[in-house]
Amino acid sequence: MAPAAPGGGWDQTARVMQQVLLSTGLAASVQVTNAPGAAGTIGLARFVNADAGNGNALLVTGLVMVSGIASNATPVTLVDVTPIARLAGEFEVIVVPAGSPYRSLADLIAAFKSDPRGVAWGGGSSGGTDEILVRLLADATGVPRNGVNYVAYSGGGQALAAVLGAHVTAAVSGLGEFAAQLESGELRALAISAPTRIATPGTPPDHGIDRPAGDIGSSIPTFREQGIDVVLMNWRGVVAPPGISIRERQALESLIERMSSSQAWKDALVRNGWTDLGLAGEPFARFIADETRRVAPLVTARDTSSRDWFELAVLTGLALSVATAIRQRVSQRRSTAPRPVTPPMNVVALLLTGAGMTVEAVLLRPAGFVLASAAMFTVTARAFGSRTLLRDAVVGILLAAAVVVAFTRGLGLSLPAGPFG
Repeated sequence: MAPAAPGGGWDQTARVMQQVLLSTGLAASVQVTNAPGAAGTIGLARFVNADAGNGNALLVTGLVMVSGIASNATPVTLVDVTPIARLAGEFEVIVVPAGSPYRSLADLIAAFKSDPRGVAWGGGSSGGTDEILVRLLADATGVPRNGVNYVAYSGGGQALAAVLGAHVTAAVSGLGEFAAQLESGELRALAISAPTRIATPGTPPDHGIDRPAGDIGSSIPTFREQGIDVVLMNWRGVVAPPGISIRERQALESLIERMSSSQAWKDALVRNGWTDLGLAGEPFARFIADETRRVAPLVTARDTSSRDWFELAVLTGLALSVATAIRQRVSQRRSTAPRPVTPPMNVVALLLTGAGMTVEAVLLRPAGFVLASAAMFTVTARAFGSRTLLRDAVVGILLAAAVVVAFTRGLGLSLPAGPFG
């Protein structure tokens, strides 16, 4: 499974694996399916739920998914899968259309600093490597992070189409995803996130390596060369579903090891500009844990202001509801006029409705969606005059369970399960 749209880095990795496994005879049949959205977390949820115990299934993952899990606070994480191997990585490039007025990174940065919102950056899913690079660039050039106009796409193919169609100012992705258009002259690369220029695609930077004809990486200046201290490498690997046996895990690790040792895979690394980052089994599992600890603060910090505004809006709404209820009650008590025909506002009902919303928000994570929603339904039903507590609770649980089934079966998503997860 490639948890992204066709044309993106994960899809490209999956299809290269497919070609290598078939051409080397390591596998008789390999199918690639795409499940795009939410930085790969939709595909991850579907994979965990639908392929549990399947020893013949693999999911392509990487840094983008680690950041997507952190930024989206998804209930399904990489803890729920079986790590198999890290495969390769690539550096990020910033490209513009051949006809763009921005001839250099300095030109683009000048426009970015002058009018941050006027420069639209296209890239992969929100919170992924592409957006991280743009925000690191903003930090390095003194542009406020909240001023970044980042347009997220579900895959590199869509970001490529957007920049070629001039729907965004510049696009960010791995070198391999733009290689064909850079060679043809449709795109122009302004910078690469490597520490030094890439001498030969597919190998670590080494100034002693001869640069072959048509080498793309060697012609792209690094950020550091242009006075901006930014270095970032994306990485990709594969994981298996939960619930597989030790023998099945060892068989998959052996399969990937033999694939990575083949000449066909090494040629693919060079062809796509990937760096070999082979790491298997438990060391790979520890690497994922380390990456999660490293990346999570970066991507969660980017949304802090948004969360603060959201929380402020919720608290303001609840405060206004309470203030309105109190004002209405005081006004009713002070009024000497005859009671209106229309019943006055039910202050208790208003407060109970607000309390029900608060209960669900507070209980959602620790108690899970079903119990939190059932509690909210019960309290709200009470606000509307119901006095059958047990029946309301049962109806709330059934309705919430129906929503969970719809999300799980229909969309492949998981809602917070609380103590039942």
